[in-house]
Amino acid sequence: MMFSTGLIMAAGGTIVIAIADKALEDTGFFWLGTILKLAVPLAGMALGVYFLETNPILGWLR
Repeated sequence: MMFSTGLIMAAGGTIVIAIADKALEDTGFFWLGTILKLAVPLAGMALGVYFLETNPILGWLR
């Protein structure tokens, strides 16, 4: 299989966020687009840290 499920979901999420940001800026909600641009990467980093801390396989490899 050329593309994994995670890759397709991440690409779809990126497209949805880009469309939502553009739609919010076009309708005049600039502040909501800015919040979206800041909140999504911060949430991704937080989930990445959570995954690294709670993954039992990575804990076993330490």
